[in-house]
Amino acid sequence: MLSSHSRQLCFAGILATFALAGCGSGHSGGGSGYATFAWYIFDIEDTSYTTALTCAEVGAASVVVTLTNQTTGTVYTQPAASCAARGMTSANVPAGSYTAGFDLYGDPTIYGNSTTLLDSFDATGTYPIFAGANDFTSDYAPFIARSFTVSWAFSSGSAFNLCASAGGSYVDLDFAVAGSTTWVTSSFNCTTGSGVSYAIPYGPTTAQWKLYLVDSTGTVDLQVIDGGTVTLPTTTNVNLAAQYFTY
Repeated sequence: MLSSHSRQLCFAGILATFALAGCGSGHSGGGSGYATFAWYIFDIEDTSYTTALTCAEVGAASVVVTLTNQTTGTVYTQPAASCAARGMTSANVPAGSYTAGFDLYGDPTIYGNSTTLLDSFDATGTYPIFAGANDFTSDYAPFIARSFTVSWAFSSGSAFNLCASAGGSYVDLDFAVAGSTTWVTSSFNCTTGSGVSYAIPYGPTTAQWKLYLVDSTGTVDLQVIDGGTVTLPTTTNVNLAAQYFTY
């Protein structure tokens, strides 16, 4: 069960900065210790953080946590952890006061490379790492994901009634963000009438999108709707107008 968001959190994503709760500061003694962090992913329009998304739903593969010692300035970048694990334990670092950064990376089989950032933020406050184990999972890191949402139908009737007669089994929603030559494809059953894409990478301000009606083999495009270029909002999904295939 997810942590209650009536409490204050120690982390901040794209949308909000939270006050500190249990995120102490100051000197933590000698020796070395390790820290455990946890995370969940939420849709950018789920402002109450009620329903976590899976890594597969947004196309996420890994999370990298960076710890910075506030006394020495030394940066300890941890090895990439599986997103699906929803948590990681750092290597041993010298005891001290640290800040923490979180990066969520996309699945290279979806985005075409292993460096696509889906969300990136620095947590507020500092984290006292004492000798031994230090558990910060009670206040998890909420990653925020944006996506394209679209609905479709046919000009002469509903998707449910006309998919078969049109010879279409799938609808593919493709997008490519500015600066990328890779088209990200999310495929849906034609009869569902709507779909939500994989997460939009963090950073770009524009993207191109297309909607395809595809045959039962998944290889023949029966019709293409080219949506052109859209400006990517910073606080909402890209909510596309209803699209109509002509039959």
